[in-house]
Amino acid sequence: MVRSRTTTPLAGVLALILLGGAVATALGAIMTFVGLYETTLLVAFRHSTAYYAIQCVFVGLVTAAGIMLTRPRGPVAPIVAAICAYIALYVATRTGLLSYLFSRGAVPTDFVVQALKPRFYGWDLLAPLAAAAVGGLRVLMVAGASTPGPQPFTPPGQPFAAPGAQPPYQPPVPGPPMPPPSYQPPPAPGQGAAPGWSQGGPPPNVGGWAGQGRPPE
Repeated sequence: MVRSRTTTPLAGVLALILLGGAVATALGAIMTFVGLYETTLLVAFRHSTAYYAIQCVFVGLVTAAGIMLTRPRGPVAPIVAAICAYIALYVATRTGLLSYLFSRGAVPTDFVVQALKPRFYGWDLLAPLAAAAVGGLRVLMVAGASTPGPQPFTPPGQPFAAPGAQPPYQPPVPGPPMPPPSYQPPPAPGQGAAPGWSQGGPPPNVGGWAGQGRPPE
């Protein structure tokens, strides 16, 4: 049976991806600022590669989170989510870095230009991969929910019955009449005992004249 819910328009899916990318950019900038902040609290973890990897995955998941509220079809949603996640990560890291530097005082213009130059790191691929995984998973879920299920088997010549419906009533086929179990057919003429006599024994009242050759008068 096919689901009745329709597919979400592509414009609605893209709008939610862009909204998720904006939220991911803001959260990623905060994580960059926290990672650069001078404090002894978890300083080894905040300056480690693991922290940056977690930030990349987090940005990708937030970017594509809105896709789970839609019913997309095709590869457009995962591809757009991956691109938006990479852009969101780039903007978040630069914004967080410049915010931290400006919070400490004036920053030379040359340094700002160098910070804004695009640089590629292998860990940056975690953001688009996470976003594409979420988008692809949602597309597969929608495709699986829309696939028709197995139809009930109907023998040839039988009317189609809806699932859960009772089969039509069919009257029994009449057969030859059967005698009752206690019925015994009467004996043929000249065979068996006379009516009133039990089979296998002598007639009643034979004790007085047995052996005399004639019945009593």
